[in-house]
Amino acid sequence: MPRLKILIVVIFICGFLIIGRLFELQVLRHDFYTTSVENRGEVNEIIPVERGRILIEDGGETYPLATNINTYNLIAVPARITNPEEWLKKMAPYLNFQNNITGDQIIEEGQKNDEYKAMIERLSREKDFYELLRKELTINEVNVIKKLNLEGIDFETISKRYWPEKNLFSHVVGFVSPSDNKPSGQYGIEEFFNQELEGIPGQMKGEKAPGGYLISSSYQEIKKAENGEDIVLTLDRSIQFFACQLIQQAVKDYGAERGSIIVEDPESGKILALCNQPDFDPNQYSKIKNLEVFKNSAIDYSYEPGSIFKVITMAAALDAGKVTPDTSYVDTGSLTIDGHVIKNAADRVFGKATMTNVLERSINTGAVFAAKATGKESFRNYVKKFGFGRLTEIELSGEASGNIDNLEQKAEIYLATASFGQGISVTPIQMINAVAAIANQGKLMKPYIVDKIIKNGETIQREPVFVRQVISSSTAATLTSMMVSVLENGWRIGAGVPGYFTAGKTGTAQVAGPSGNYSEKTIHSFIGFAPATNPKFIALIKIDNPATGHFADTTAAPTFGKLSEFILKYYNIPPDRPNTK
Repeated sequence: MPRLKILIVVIFICGFLIIGRLFELQVLRHDFYTTSVENRGEVNEIIPVERGRILIEDGGETYPLATNINTYNLIAVPARITNPEEWLKKMAPYLNFQNNITGDQIIEEGQKNDEYKAMIERLSREKDFYELLRKELTINEVNVIKKLNLEGIDFETISKRYWPEKNLFSHVVGFVSPSDNKPSGQYGIEEFFNQELEGIPGQMKGEKAPGGYLISSSYQEIKKAENGEDIVLTLDRSIQFFACQLIQQAVKDYGAERGSIIVEDPESGKILALCNQPDFDPNQYSKIKNLEVFKNSAIDYSYEPGSIFKVITMAAALDAGKVTPDTSYVDTGSLTIDGHVIKNAADRVFGKATMTNVLERSINTGAVFAAKATGKESFRNYVKKFGFGRLTEIELSGEASGNIDNLEQKAEIYLATASFGQGISVTPIQMINAVAAIANQGKLMKPYIVDKIIKNGETIQREPVFVRQVISSSTAATLTSMMVSVLENGWRIGAGVPGYFTAGKTGTAQVAGPSGNYSEKTIHSFIGFAPATNPKFIALIKIDNPATGHFADTTAAPTFGKLSEFILKYYNIPPDRPNTK
């Protein structure tokens, strides 16, 4: 009997000890073991990658238009901070307190405001291993803080997108913004090549120690990370710089709403410059209130081109064999078609005029004559062959296709108005690429702005793409001579450069209002190429609704002249004619 009592006592004591131990594990030390379990074991981690750069070549050197720079986040590790108030006193100058509290002031009772108290509370969490205090420190700031030799300080390295040229290439490169916690390209090259630029993150697994840190010796790569591809553009930095300054000044001088310049190599389709006004700094994109500024109006803005389209009309009529440069008709100043009256600009009357005169004097009735001679179906086919009404497929996001649907209408008025660039819409990139075919012996090329792609150290060179023969080489040569005559014998314009034959055409287009009727607003443009005998570049100038200057010969044309003179000198192209001016 005594043994039984002893056994019962022993069992009771053991049970009590077991219950006590369970109480300690499940209640008293529950948080500790929960954290330990959660923070231990095998975990998978993403291996970050570098976003590819956007580059430009200049004089054999490569310059970044979009790249990545390291910034640093300041992290506090409260679990390692023994005296939060003393720690905060030393760190206060680097924490951007709203009230600019200094280290000496922070321990004074009067300065212990809500901001201070909240910080002390954060720094006093004994089991906390991560408190983000500041973002985007420079390396210099990091080095200064490290010299304090304080416990409980850590830094995160953050890769940040940076655009060194700021506004200069803004509409070409676009920008990168957060999207669902993942950077995403917006507009331009950043959006068009987002998948190629962002790369493929890798994956690794390892053992996680208490505190949430991966044990370095346990790292094991599961999937290899691939950095983003580098994109090298075709743009010429010097031409881009001059063109952007030029259009900025033109918009300012003429009080215009906006403006665009595109420069292209007609033989290859390579884009040498592309800029719009207004522009923006990609590094400060979040400060832009008007989102329309982000749109690349050189490729996504459809407009009625006006008289520069007469070059396309004349190309169709000449190539179809319906007119020659000397074909004449009698201009009475107006035409009535389907009850609509078509007049020449400023109600001018020219009498007997040739097709060359039609371009020289920009005669609307003469353009109608050439289009009617070509025939509606044939004219429409030529317009399509030149690439209007469809995307050029240039490697930039947001391209528009324009609209030439009116050429499908039966009424004759639609053919008539289209002949001088009204009633249809085009984009600047379509317009310059179409006329580039005239400069390139009738051969239409695909415009392109990416010269190379660098992937895993391997360079993939882009090559020019021939689209189609739009008009014969003889037609192109004839039309080029007529366009030279525009600058030699047309309205007095400043588009020519002494010593060079330059081919070109002005355009002043009315802008349709919301109701469809034409408003008082106009778009001035000039398109031309030089030297006309062997074109090295073609450029389009577009100035929207200038407050001064009634016609493009006083705004867009002289702007082209300045650009043309710069490029000819920059390329060191010898004159192709005696200097007669």
